[in-house]
Amino acid sequence: MIRTTHVTFVLAAALLVACAPKPSAAPAAGQVDLARLQGADSEPDNWLASGRDLGKTHYSPLQTINRETVGTLGFAWEYQTGTNRGMQATPLVVDGVMYVSGMGGRVYALDAATGAAKWTFEPQQDLRNVRGACCDIVNRGVAVWQGRVYVAGFSGTLYALDAQDGHIVWQTDTFQDRSRAYSITGAPVIAGKVVVIGNGGAEYDSRGYLSGYDLQTGKQMWRFYTVPGDPSKPQESKALEAALPTWKGDKWWERGGGGNPWDAISYDPETNLVYFGTANGAPWSRDQRSAGEGDNLYLASIVAVNADTGDYAWHYQTTPGERWDYDATPHIMLATLKLGGADRKVLMQASKNGFFYVLDRKSGELLSADPFVATTWASKVDLKTGRPVENTALADYSNGPKLLFPSAVGGHNFNPMSLSPRTGLVYIPSVHSGMVVAENPLPPHKRERIATGVQVAFSGQLAAPQSLPPSMRKLTDPAFLKTQPDIAMSASLKAWDPVSRKVVWEFKNSSFMDHGGVLSTAGGLVVQGGLDGKLKVLNDQTGELIKEIDVGTAMIAAPMTYRVNGEQYLAITAGTGGGGWNFWFPENIAFTNGNANRILAFKLGGGATPKPEPLPPVAPLPEPPAQVGTASDIAAGAKLFAANCGSCHGNAPRSPVPDLRRSGVVRDGAAFQQVVRGGSLTARGMPAWDDLLTEAEVTQIHAYVVSTAREGYAAEQKASAKPAASKREGVSQGHL
Repeated sequence: MIRTTHVTFVLAAALLVACAPKPSAAPAAGQVDLARLQGADSEPDNWLASGRDLGKTHYSPLQTINRETVGTLGFAWEYQTGTNRGMQATPLVVDGVMYVSGMGGRVYALDAATGAAKWTFEPQQDLRNVRGACCDIVNRGVAVWQGRVYVAGFSGTLYALDAQDGHIVWQTDTFQDRSRAYSITGAPVIAGKVVVIGNGGAEYDSRGYLSGYDLQTGKQMWRFYTVPGDPSKPQESKALEAALPTWKGDKWWERGGGGNPWDAISYDPETNLVYFGTANGAPWSRDQRSAGEGDNLYLASIVAVNADTGDYAWHYQTTPGERWDYDATPHIMLATLKLGGADRKVLMQASKNGFFYVLDRKSGELLSADPFVATTWASKVDLKTGRPVENTALADYSNGPKLLFPSAVGGHNFNPMSLSPRTGLVYIPSVHSGMVVAENPLPPHKRERIATGVQVAFSGQLAAPQSLPPSMRKLTDPAFLKTQPDIAMSASLKAWDPVSRKVVWEFKNSSFMDHGGVLSTAGGLVVQGGLDGKLKVLNDQTGELIKEIDVGTAMIAAPMTYRVNGEQYLAITAGTGGGGWNFWFPENIAFTNGNANRILAFKLGGGATPKPEPLPPVAPLPEPPAQVGTASDIAAGAKLFAANCGSCHGNAPRSPVPDLRRSGVVRDGAAFQQVVRGGSLTARGMPAWDDLLTEAEVTQIHAYVVSTAREGYAAEQKASAKPAASKREGVSQGHL
């Protein structure tokens, strides 16, 4: 009886369901295609690609948030990712869903109106790649296309995810040699039938290349190497055969050559060309890389290849014979400019080397090249030959240390600039900084080790000669410095007119490190985040600061804006790290809770932005263990630490990377071995080094780390033992 009743109930329920009107199916997620991208201006509610449109202009036609209304802009929602590294991606919004990447290629799909998570994805990473990677475990974005989200993991795997729920549709390994120091920090780009991705590692021992993968299957369709391989073997393309004579010497390919296209990829469907920028050489020093001769193609170049085949179309080398870390990897923007009374389809780049380039994007013809920051390595670019006119006396460091501008940070780095059709201006996050460069003996090649062949100091250090090696101190001569640009370093947002080729206005930022990406809008606004935790809104015509929001977290990514249900939002990812630096600046994270990563959205009439709790005062160093090892062990450990550990581990107590003087692991040699060689802290971001460091070498590193802990502790104890200043003196010092 019970069973019959149950069956009757089930049948009745089924009948009711069958008779009831069927709900409409949920719309498919992530349905972006070429037609939508080409018509991006007709649907301004969305932000369909990394720069919103095919040109990567980082401009929005939305204007509800404008100069008159922005005063009420306030907090709408936040999403906390639970990570604490650099956040550099610009979110995408497609039909009310936000897709954004974070540390190492994590992906978050959020309700764009509320910030509620729809799904998240974390790639399985081989963190050994961290050992040979510059500038943090960052990621600069995703691509959304026909129901899929494409993202590249830091460790080289390219993923196609289902936009509806985040499951993996396919994945493919993009690294051709895992014994070399490759990593991926850039965003993939959809180019016709393929998704394109590059890689980084030029400071180490890699050979750069760009690859195209079938959108449906992940099959590699083509690969373009950016520098030639072993000249005793056939080259992979005619373009490399043509480049081979520009390289000299007999062993340069053993270190890889560099030239990695780690960012700056754009696609033009009209020409069916993929444009990308290439990085510096490996090592930096051309004397040690290429016997001091040759242009070394295709280093520091903008290259165009066919999207279907990867075949070479044209190139323009911004820095022939590159030897100053002047990558051509900053943002490449596509636009139409009125030049000489006619419309010209161009690509533009504000390069690391200090020149703003405008090229014909079909032919690669150089149309203009002008300095937008202090630039002393070259006096100009000859528009007939396309070559820079180098100031050899200032730029050639083969015969001694030289001061030149800009520094390796670049006049402009990867941080996106923006072009407003309202004003015709390009808004560039720029840096004024110089560097002192000198040759440095190149050690024997060891895989996955940084080896630049140079010694570098920032120009600001010239004000404190004791911070420089003795060989560089001669450059502090006041008579010499009077002939040079200001050695003090600064950052600013510059409005550049690419037609009249000049700076229209400049807004100075608080620190020379502060050069976050930029958004411009039809509301007459330019928006930029800051490492001081301030989101700044400027007048796009004058550069006047209109609005500032203190979010309590450093920002280096470019903001974006979108609209859901008639409400316009402005969003940005927050968290410092990897901003063109391979070390941490504690002052940029001191006011946040461990650099906690956040995705923030704002709207008109919003509230006060919640800020993370400030970090507590730095505690004194704990009493260190007894010294281990001999003096020679400590000396050897210092060299090993510098070569293998120092680019991540400093003595910054508030860095997301631990200050080893404070680590309990240092107290136990066996535990230290387990961390360094055994990988016991891999889950926390510390990879194993058992294949690169022997047990004896780790023992020497341990001895050195213990010695630094003891030195630091002794210095603190000595300082605390000094007689306390009088109360009156303390007040006076406080006012000062």
